[in-house]
Amino acid sequence: AKYQKNVEAYHNKNIVPNCIRSESYMITFEIEEEKFPLFGKKYQLKFASDHSLVHFPSLIRLAREAGLEYVEIQNLTEFYDDNRPQFAGMMNLVDPRGRLLPRSYDVLGLYTTFIFQKPDPDVVPPIATP
Repeated sequence: AKYQKNVEAYHNKNIVPNCIRSESYMITFEIEEEKFPLFGKKYQLKFASDHSLVHFPSLIRLAREAGLEYVEIQNLTEFYDDNRPQFAGMMNLVDPRGRLLPRSYDVLGLYTTFIFQKPDPDVVPPIATP
């Protein structure tokens, strides 16, 4: 989405940018074209500090193998907005009204929260019908 907005901003200048950047990261796309193919757009992501990317379907599989159930996945900015009263005082990423600063919003948007839970052993799962 950030790349598409960047492309649209340069549209009238007949320039197709091949990257987006902030003070925390830079994403460079391999091919300079205005539209993404349906599948297979290659890119390189560089963080200003060390981070790790997680393949979420693999994480769900590993959690299931460890006896945990997947509950929810949510972008961190959406999670913050949904839980603002609870977290506003803990973070120095907000303005005086508790809203995320633009640079904070940009960085937090790269992260995802996820919730797994240990199943309740007293609850009998419903019988699946074919």
